[in-house]
Amino acid sequence: MTSFIDPDDLLPVISKQDVPARPAFDESEVAEDGHIHTSGLAGERTNVLSLAHLHMKAGWHPAPVHGWTLPLWYGGTYDEQQAARESAVIWDHSHVGRYYVTGEAAAEVLARVFATDARRVPVGAIARLVACREDGTVLDIATACHLDVGRWFVMSGPRTQVRLREAIVAAVRPGKDVEVRDRMAESVLLAVAGPKAASLLERVVGNIPNAVPAGEAHEVLLGGWRALVAHTSEVGEETFWFLVAPEVGEHLWENATVSGIVPAGLAAWDTMRIEAGVIEAPGETPSPATPYHAGLGDLVDLEDAAGPRVFPGVEALRAVRAAGVERMLCGLRMDGPRLAKRGSRITGAGGDLGACVAGAFSPARGTGIALAYLPPDLLRVIVDTDGVPQPADVVALPFIHGPRGTVTR
Repeated sequence: MTSFIDPDDLLPVISKQDVPARPAFDESEVAEDGHIHTSGLAGERTNVLSLAHLHMKAGWHPAPVHGWTLPLWYGGTYDEQQAARESAVIWDHSHVGRYYVTGEAAAEVLARVFATDARRVPVGAIARLVACREDGTVLDIATACHLDVGRWFVMSGPRTQVRLREAIVAAVRPGKDVEVRDRMAESVLLAVAGPKAASLLERVVGNIPNAVPAGEAHEVLLGGWRALVAHTSEVGEETFWFLVAPEVGEHLWENATVSGIVPAGLAAWDTMRIEAGVIEAPGETPSPATPYHAGLGDLVDLEDAAGPRVFPGVEALRAVRAAGVERMLCGLRMDGPRLAKRGSRITGAGGDLGACVAGAFSPARGTGIALAYLPPDLLRVIVDTDGVPQPADVVALPFIHGPRGTVTR
């Protein structure tokens, strides 16, 4: 039976080739890229966020993840999730890849890299774009903001940011004036989410949140600096993204927390996006999963107005669409107190069904939840929770329904 989990993914998620290049480390100095570098697991070097001093002040619990030292939580994961569902929280996502792609042929360049045809994204809109390998498996699920004609902003996953950016640079044809500008070292990326996000942000940035409609991204002046503000949702709650200079980000974070917006860590983010059915690549799209297996088939454009498109993995994806898939990404709702985690084995229908690709406790549902690629028509399975069998219901995604539909397609 084909496996939908890579054993290597059970190891600490730090990949040397997929994190930004790191200069020599000196404890007494800030490196040229604007980050302080410290030792991580097994001697790994990890990048430290520009706002790390503010996270320390807020009582963060840090850990090395994706090549960065990131806050997992502050006051407590469940409290942060409750604040995000009832009021508003702020996350620092400055470990996420981010770059501008500008030039008259920028959309054509993106269309040569992504299975999603960027040329169909209207100006001002935000869209999810899926990038594939040559075998059709998912490389990354990026978020793109079409800011203006010939001006794009792309957020990519922390594990594939270098690889994807290099693919975009390589797709620029000679003689085409297209620039790919990395913003990792000169910006911070903050997200404010929750039902009171807009009202609380008014105390911090004025009317800017209300001036950016849901599903759109605008460039504005913030603190005298150019900033990008995007209005979307990836955790089942109204979310505002801010791409700002580190100096502005420091003031934004401090003023937000003073105004009652609660700092939140990566643990709360991951649980909430799983509740909202939003997956990340490549961790939750292990080979041989393609976009069709992962429920992302609507992000694949095999044809355009001129006929068949050409992009990495297109022939493999045509074959998968023609043949159909034997497994689809599903949700598991645990029937009992024990929790599943990534790698927990699943049995049912008389045999082994593979493993979970993600798992968490859902405060919104009051039980454990998990993600897995399973054959269709299954209603119940058994999950091995550290040697103890735990029944689980197979359910459709998402686990919760919030203000969805704020991202194109």
